[in-house]
Amino acid sequence: MAAKREASVAGQLLVVALVVVAAPSSVPVARGEAKAACLSEYSKLCGKDEKKDVACATMVDKACGTEANSVAFIERLFAELATVGQKKRESNTLPTSGGQDALNGSVDKHGGCPGNKTVYAFSSHCAVDCDMACKDPACSDRCYIDCPYTAARFGYIMATPANKKAIGEDMDCFKRCAKEKDATNDKCLVSCKLISPALVSAPPHGA
Repeated sequence: MAAKREASVAGQLLVVALVVVAAPSSVPVARGEAKAACLSEYSKLCGKDEKKDVACATMVDKACGTEANSVAFIERLFAELATVGQKKRESNTLPTSGGQDALNGSVDKHGGCPGNKTVYAFSSHCAVDCDMACKDPACSDRCYIDCPYTAARFGYIMATPANKKAIGEDMDCFKRCAKEKDATNDKCLVSCKLISPALVSAPPHGA
């Protein structure tokens, strides 16, 4: 009996040891509410019903499960960027944030979204589906502002470590520039190499 008990204890210890060894030690995995929130946000980029992009949906599901650190980081950064730079008025006087617009440009600069798509191209499913659910022009315009922002955040989540670092450096540059006394969005975008100086409108003569 004693031998059987010793064998049983040894077997239990082996199982525990195997579980500990097999457990991942460095990759944070999102579960429960965090993963559900991530899926709700980024699955919008994949379309729905018969137009749903299955490969995109699979990619979002995997990212929401295994990229918890990147998801949390970009959500915090995006919220911070809402108060960075000048507010720009789009159609129907809806404001966009200079800092958040800069993120769009930085993601496009450093690899873009999955499939080498620009932020705006990758957001097309989201924008169309959102627009179809709208009942007024302001809602529609909001779709075409918010969906590219969503695509930019997902582009960051899926970026290589090197591109994530480069995007972070661009945003640090934009935040520093935006604090300068004579800062404008265009000036900071040029300074941080997010747009070409040739694309910036020259001020009126004599201004």
